[in-house]
Amino acid sequence: MVKLCVSRNAFVQLIGILIYAFQSILFRLAGVEDSYVTLLQYELLAIYLWSLWSASKESGFFNLYVMFLLTLGLFLYSRIILDIFGMFEWYWATKWSDFYFSIHTRYRILSFLIWTLLFTHLGALFGKRYLSYDWIEFSHSPALDKCSTILFFLAFPGAFTKYLIELKFILSRGYLAVYDGSLNNITYPVWTMGTGVLIEAAYSLFLASRPTKKKFFIISSIFFVLKIVDVMKGGRARLFLPIIFVAWYYYSFFKNSSSVSFKKVAFFGLIGIFLSQVLAQLRGDSVILDDMGGLITIFFAQQGVSLLVLGYMVHYETLFVNHGAPYILYPLVFWNVFNGQTVEYAQHTISLAHRLSYFLSPAAYLGGEGTGSSYVAELWDLGWLGAVLMCLLLGYGIRYFEKAVRRYRTVMFLSFILVPSIVFMPRSAFFPPLQQILLYLIFYWVVIIFLNRNRKQSLDGSISSLNDMQP
Repeated sequence: MVKLCVSRNAFVQLIGILIYAFQSILFRLAGVEDSYVTLLQYELLAIYLWSLWSASKESGFFNLYVMFLLTLGLFLYSRIILDIFGMFEWYWATKWSDFYFSIHTRYRILSFLIWTLLFTHLGALFGKRYLSYDWIEFSHSPALDKCSTILFFLAFPGAFTKYLIELKFILSRGYLAVYDGSLNNITYPVWTMGTGVLIEAAYSLFLASRPTKKKFFIISSIFFVLKIVDVMKGGRARLFLPIIFVAWYYYSFFKNSSSVSFKKVAFFGLIGIFLSQVLAQLRGDSVILDDMGGLITIFFAQQGVSLLVLGYMVHYETLFVNHGAPYILYPLVFWNVFNGQTVEYAQHTISLAHRLSYFLSPAAYLGGEGTGSSYVAELWDLGWLGAVLMCLLLGYGIRYFEKAVRRYRTVMFLSFILVPSIVFMPRSAFFPPLQQILLYLIFYWVVIIFLNRNRKQSLDGSISSLNDMQP
């Protein structure tokens, strides 16, 4: 039986849920739900600030759950918050559309966002006891350190060359070539094949070895040189997700995350916003960089476009809800291998991102564009009960991960996949890609078996030498 830690904050959260449930019942009985949309905006903001404050007080800003809350606010709540201050109309469907969601649709969207946030935070507060698990049970592994470093430097030239070839191709064809399947037509040198995957797996293995701080900075710096080349192809997440991951790793394994102040987070956040918009300029988006206030507003309005995925799900509910397998299962299946955005793929996949994008604008979709996804929109497909239960497990699971990653080296190795997946969840799928996880696990255990066999042979050789010395 799982033992829950019902803290004072968790008790407050339960009271808040009961109050909001009572309010919802009153609105429904009075038939005035639609009249209180503005109130729900302020309530969502208040609940979000409470969640962020209580979580950061417990764990610091670089705890994984707090980082998840920050991206949740960025990708799903930012337009709503801008609307509160009169800076953007969040209910304006701007992605391949030009209409306003009805007042009833707005109410359902806001109510669903509030419920999912309340239960996610409740699950996280129930998992508070895992935050005391701050020691690391596995020590530095010299064998893993050496092996991963060798694999990393063996893969680096091939991966660097491969990214340069792709960058040259994209510069000639445009940013959307990343998604329209054009990259499949590139012919790479044989010696570069698989190096992109290998270098990331080697880097994950290196971090799982628990290296020294000095070597961590050296290898990570080299890794980011590669990522800078990669991000020039387009897609800001290619750079910022690894940065977030490395920051999480550093404050989890080398430094206490509670030592990070809000001012420091805000400072680096502003730098990230500026760099993000610079990258947007490089890939062809029209962004004005001479007005910092306007730049920040544009940034949050652009990043908050993920809210529309939920909005479209609610608006077109009869077309997308309960039509085949749940969208949430998409990362867990192996069929429908993605080879570019085609009509066949859009019609047969269970990916919400692909199906919705094709529905809204077939021409744009086939040209390589897309709406992206959002775990909240996927949860809408499960119904309200299924959604709140999954959110409860989500909050609790993120907290438990903070214990498991310090207890099991294998989990630490997989964190290179899991941490970015959790942080990017508001703009992506609920589950991480199962296929990638299994490939990583195969790689990990092949390396472990190889190292164990070599160690055994070395020990056997030492014993044999000793025996030869016996009279």
